[in-house]
Amino acid sequence: MKGPFVTPKAGEGLPNLVSANSLLRRGLNLFAAVRPIKIPDKGINWTFFRENIEGEYIWGNKGIEVNENLAIDFKVLTKPGAERIARAAFDFARKNGKKNVTVVTKGNIVKLVDGNFIKTVHRIGETEYPEIEVQERLVDAMAAKMLDPEFNKGIEVIVLPNLYGDIVTDVAAEHQGGLGTACSCNIGNKYALFEAIHGTAPYLMSHGRGHYADPSSLIRAMGQMMAHIGYADRNELLEKALEICTVTERKVVLTTQIEDASTKEYTDYLLETIRKLEA
Repeated sequence: MKGPFVTPKAGEGLPNLVSANSLLRRGLNLFAAVRPIKIPDKGINWTFFRENIEGEYIWGNKGIEVNENLAIDFKVLTKPGAERIARAAFDFARKNGKKNVTVVTKGNIVKLVDGNFIKTVHRIGETEYPEIEVQERLVDAMAAKMLDPEFNKGIEVIVLPNLYGDIVTDVAAEHQGGLGTACSCNIGNKYALFEAIHGTAPYLMSHGRGHYADPSSLIRAMGQMMAHIGYADRNELLEKALEICTVTERKVVLTTQIEDASTKEYTDYLLETIRKLEA
């Protein structure tokens, strides 16, 4: 488990450091970012598989600044990298009774890198997972229309390259209830790392509202870690309690505003709900 890190941006007066998250993911070879999103009233129960190492993030600050008028960054896709994230998505789909894997790219414009990603997903699906349907969506349309029931019909498991996965899962988390409600599981062949999907909430901290932040992202991450190490029943209990607290019952409402519940009040409510479910 880890909490959020800060990655300085240009113009903030801090060193232009490479993302510590990216370094961790590459160092531990955590190639799959697995992000579940549930929006019950929309019939949405999706699991995103974001490629976590390659793409636009692979070289971070190692682009080329030719001069003040021209800078070049790189987008990199390897065949092994595309194959392993595709297999991770299909494996999850098969083990969890899902019938669809949807690949999201900008393949109509980025024809080589994204085109190869699409081809790899189709090839892996056709040769190794023939019972699972593969469909395609463009990333801009996915971000804009993911709540449209006609557009998202049949979607269950979604596989995306790195940058698109970063953006689209944040959009999906906002629809779920905000970045504070979503978690991220970083999975490799040897290690796994679980974290919040959000950053360090500088706005809340600078406005004296740190004690009103939504803790659900890290709580959900802990649940996913429990499931990963063999305690899926505990994660199921936690998810039931979270749904009661945030959707069906909502006796304590957390909005990050000081006139509503604090982080502690919400967490006490969640713990009380878990105890009732266990009774």
